[in-house]
Amino acid sequence: MNFSVLKRKGVLLLVAAALALAIPPTAKALGFDVFSAIESTITGEIGGALTAMNGIQNSLRQDQQTLLFPVALINQAHSYVITIMGSYRGWMSGVFRLPVNSAQLTANQNLEHAFLSGSSASLGNMNALYTASFGALPTATAAPKAHRQMMDMNDALAKDALARSVAADQATTSLIQMANQIENETATTAPGTADMLSATARAAELESLAAQHRLLASMLREEAANLAYRNGLRKQRVIEALQVNSNLKETVAAP
Repeated sequence: MNFSVLKRKGVLLLVAAALALAIPPTAKALGFDVFSAIESTITGEIGGALTAMNGIQNSLRQDQQTLLFPVALINQAHSYVITIMGSYRGWMSGVFRLPVNSAQLTANQNLEHAFLSGSSASLGNMNALYTASFGALPTATAAPKAHRQMMDMNDALAKDALARSVAADQATTSLIQMANQIENETATTAPGTADMLSATARAAELESLAAQHRLLASMLREEAANLAYRNGLRKQRVIEALQVNSNLKETVAAP
């Protein structure tokens, strides 16, 4: 019985008690049974009304469970979600954990472990690990300035791409955890909270799209850097050809 029915009963009992107190002593002296009268009133007129109200409420509840929120279909949906999770979640988790590392040397293994860790905490040692694997930038006396500039920019772009991949893996892990949580809640959710779960899923989808766009932007930067690098090589060849022509002219003009 819900709170509203209990409240109505309490009010009726208070009214009955007030009526009992209002009975004059002469009525009591004549043998008038107050408690029998109260009990008769509660079990008779009041009890019948309460029974009718309870019947109406039960009928409304049954209509809601049959038409608006069919319990059988809701349980069927919950069972379907549980079946789907059981059939693919473990398999997908195994796929995400497949080892893809292949470096053989110690320095390269350390770098590979850092950018496959999926944690931004490993980015603090990225410069040292990268230098240990690919070498340091030549000094100014060891290589021409143009070559040093292109090597420096290529190293910077490579480090940026590695850092972006680590951040993307970390974001993917977070999204997978959020997706699993949404699935778990879907398996037990009530009809009234389905829209809230749908909104949460939409928000997660937007976050995933934002991460994809960041990766696409990183790919575009890498492609632009590749074009700039190849164009830089052409410029260097032109400079070298001009230098060769100048040297030849000086040689021919020499007495």
